[in-house]
Amino acid sequence: MRISYLLCLLVLTAFGTGAVAQDRTITGKVTAADDGSPLPGVSVLLEGTSTGTTTNNAGEYALAVPNGSGTLVFSFVGFAAQATPIDNRTVINVKMAPDSKLLTEVVVTAQGIVREKRALGFAVTTVDRKMVEQRPEADLARVLQGKVPGVNITSTGGISGSGTNITIRGYSSISGSVQPLWVVDGVPFNSATNSRGNFQEGGTVAASRFLDIDPNNIESMSVLKGLAATVLYGDQGRNGVILVTTKNGNGKMRPATVTLTQSLFNNKIASMPRFQDNWGGGFQNNPGFFFSNWGERFDRVSVVGTGLHPYASLQNASIRNQFPEFLNVTGYPYKLFEGPENFFKTGLISNSNLNLSGATERIGYNASVGYTNEQGFVENNTLKRLNVGVGFNAKVSKKATLITSFNFSNTDQKSPPINAGTGNNTLNGFPSVFANVFFTPRSVDLMGLPFETPLDNRSVYFRSGNDIPNPRWITKYYSTTGVTDRFFGTATLNVDLMPNLVLTYRSGVDTYNEQQEYKFPKGGVDFQTGGYFTSNIKNTILNNDVILAYNKPLSDRLTVAGRVGANLRNDRFRIDRINSVNQLTFGLMRHNNFTDNVASNFTQEETRTGIYGDVTVDYGNYLYLNLAGRNDWTSTVEKENRRIFYPSGSVSFVPTAAFPSLASTTLNFLKFRAGIGTSAGFPTPYNTRSVLNQVARGFMDPAGTVITTQSVDNVLGNPNLKPELQTELEAGVEAKLLNNRLNVDLTVYRRETRNLITSTPIDPATGYTSTTINIGKLRNSGIELGVNGTVLRAGDFAWDVTLNYDRNVPLVVELSDALKEVVVAGFTNLGNFAIAGRPFNVIKGIAALRDANGNRIVGGNGQYLADPVIRELGDPNPKFRTTLINSVSWKGFTLSAQMDYRHGGAIYSATAGTLLGRGVVEDTDFDRDNTYILPGVKQDGQPNDIQITASDVGFNVLYFGGMDEFRVWDGSTIRLREASLSYNIPAKVLQKTFFKGATLILNGSNLWFKALYFPPSINFDTDVLSLGVGNGFGFDYLTGPSSRRLGGTIKLTF
Repeated sequence: MRISYLLCLLVLTAFGTGAVAQDRTITGKVTAADDGSPLPGVSVLLEGTSTGTTTNNAGEYALAVPNGSGTLVFSFVGFAAQATPIDNRTVINVKMAPDSKLLTEVVVTAQGIVREKRALGFAVTTVDRKMVEQRPEADLARVLQGKVPGVNITSTGGISGSGTNITIRGYSSISGSVQPLWVVDGVPFNSATNSRGNFQEGGTVAASRFLDIDPNNIESMSVLKGLAATVLYGDQGRNGVILVTTKNGNGKMRPATVTLTQSLFNNKIASMPRFQDNWGGGFQNNPGFFFSNWGERFDRVSVVGTGLHPYASLQNASIRNQFPEFLNVTGYPYKLFEGPENFFKTGLISNSNLNLSGATERIGYNASVGYTNEQGFVENNTLKRLNVGVGFNAKVSKKATLITSFNFSNTDQKSPPINAGTGNNTLNGFPSVFANVFFTPRSVDLMGLPFETPLDNRSVYFRSGNDIPNPRWITKYYSTTGVTDRFFGTATLNVDLMPNLVLTYRSGVDTYNEQQEYKFPKGGVDFQTGGYFTSNIKNTILNNDVILAYNKPLSDRLTVAGRVGANLRNDRFRIDRINSVNQLTFGLMRHNNFTDNVASNFTQEETRTGIYGDVTVDYGNYLYLNLAGRNDWTSTVEKENRRIFYPSGSVSFVPTAAFPSLASTTLNFLKFRAGIGTSAGFPTPYNTRSVLNQVARGFMDPAGTVITTQSVDNVLGNPNLKPELQTELEAGVEAKLLNNRLNVDLTVYRRETRNLITSTPIDPATGYTSTTINIGKLRNSGIELGVNGTVLRAGDFAWDVTLNYDRNVPLVVELSDALKEVVVAGFTNLGNFAIAGRPFNVIKGIAALRDANGNRIVGGNGQYLADPVIRELGDPNPKFRTTLINSVSWKGFTLSAQMDYRHGGAIYSATAGTLLGRGVVEDTDFDRDNTYILPGVKQDGQPNDIQITASDVGFNVLYFGGMDEFRVWDGSTIRLREASLSYNIPAKVLQKTFFKGATLILNGSNLWFKALYFPPSINFDTDVLSLGVGNGFGFDYLTGPSSRRLGGTIKLTF
């Protein structure tokens, strides 16, 4: 009997039903005063008691109160609290207005949980949608550049639709993915870059799949950086999380509105070098049709040799004889011709977007259509994207709401091939439009010479061996394409089980088909007999979450909120490839038009199951404790290593709320926070097992019989392979000063990754060449600072400033006794390395041989000797990055500009080295008649006194002689990232029209930059990542210039 009584008492206490002296129930609805939308989660408390409840998802509440007078207190973050007398009423509806003086704000955190920012013990950055919409960039990630401290975004090139690399708080793995998790409308969103090969196989032109998101359809964005913030996502959130809520998935009830947006921008090359106009092609001051530009001055020579046309000297008679008009030409001029400056064009970018929203009493809706048509700055580079979406927020009953969003995108990207090169055609023989174009000798008529043979359409160019692909031929006939059809959608059901207890079920899908093609007809230099390579990629994510949330004000000073949830995620990936070579009929790109075909496919499936939970205790609105954790089971390792638990905890303390006397007009708000979080990085599937390879057409015997082969893969599976483990500590302070005109957010952190997963060579006598193991430790330590405020506000004039600063120091703490260094990206003799005790990703390559005093040693020919041991050439990690955003508004005008600065970080640049080594830019326009003596010592230790020519200095020694160290520069760069001028037409002007609003915007991106320590005439843009999306950093392999975009937008609201 006593046990039953105690159980009943506990239930009544926990849910505040209080069966004593409750004679009436107060009901009502709480809405926002500005737009009438319902406010879920509002605290409704009977003043002076612990009796209270919260509003449900429809903004409704019901609270049993004793008879007699009393007062209900309604409070919700971001809104002014209201105290309303009950009197004799049983229905009390409340409209809550935003509190402009309130020192808190609301942010979206993990699993879509909306929280008061003052309660968070970790860093979260919210990006205003105005900072991402109506921008020239179609790539949502690139729009974020510089706007979030601690987030580093680097493009793989300026080609429309090329990939983008994102890291948050540095690189935390040697071989695993370092890209953040994207969550769109509550569901994980695949953001992979399905490379069409590595950086030697055209991989840098591949698009990152967040390109499928329309920036103009974004409602809000939040960036979760640390592990304490992302723990509820488990290992998926180890690299940070970018939360995106689309307008279709925001679930808001809005009045009927139609918004039409139209943008037009031009797209130009931004990093065109400044070429010299005095010296022509040749070598050692002798004119000729050479690859280099170390020939004679134009004012000294009028013809090359006998003056034959370069096509009259072609060694291949079948090509030469197709140009009879050139065979007997004499006096072909040695002069300055049109060059790379005229190879590039101005593309046009058009963005159109239509958005419709509205609501009835029980349902809200939003629908959007967007279309992007983007032309690049080279021929046959285009990006076309169609986005269609719709979302509903339906009140299916008094206690249940359903929020859905459905989005479809079709993205069609086309580009000439782009591949890594060092200035002497491409690496690995894969074609690239940029490999040779920039250093075209100044005496070569790039835009005037025929680029194809008239009879069989073969590439032709000025060298007698015809061994350089004509860039114009490449842009006409070679192409790489990627067409993606994608659907992503989510449905979220919220059910109020009882006061303070809400059940959420969320189901989502993200699936796409991507069809990639490499089209290389015969007649080129690299694929002379032609090649046609196709890939069909299918990727699907199925994600389901069930969350039970409880929120209870236990008293007027103590509130407890908690939730438990379960997650099931399944990832499926399949790629089917057909590679065909030896084309029969020129130009017909069908596999049956090629004599040799090889097909292959790969399938990968991965399943994660997780349970998670968190609890937040709020005491007095100034002390917050949050404990969270997640337990995951994954299928990518063996059973004994599949289960792992990630705990986290954080605390937030607001002294200005605890001690009101601290608050003043100078210090309005102060908060200290600290957190600890954990996560893991699981290996990709199948690393724990040895794999059997099967080739249907292994080889053909002398009788012509096709033999199928089967073999064990060279990689030995490691059944003991474990996940990488991560732990992060972070602490911060937030403050609002000077009557809330200045906001400061400072964070320091240290993240360590241990049990790093990496490949290691093993004795071939085992039958294998390598295996995958766990070793070592990697540490990232850093600081992030965000400052924003109002410098001046007077009447209609306002000047707002935002300053972001971040510094990250990555350190390889240890590896193993057997493995002293690991190649992270690149080559074994030139690339990024992980070396114990050194910064992660240091660049190693070939350097000049030095004596004990550090002097370079000169050989008998007057040129530097190469060190037989590769050396460390630089640290590619910048010392710090900073962004300054100024915004000045007056009446309806707003002028804003974003300046970025990167300090330090070494860059190996084949572009700069080649332009200098080939002698085509202004920095090589010096007296080439003189001889030069390189600083250093001879092999006998005596000072060098051997004279060499200008050609030897520029080509053979400094920039093209095989010494990598002379191609490494300090990457410090200052940049005008964005600038815009907008005008909101006053409402009184629109009163007699059917427009509710009209805005005109002029804006541009990447408008100006200067790499401070690169030679000026190179005009090098350091925002380049030639190794493609991944773990490498600091390399430029002639994969293309950057773009500059300028134009305008008109936005109309009906």
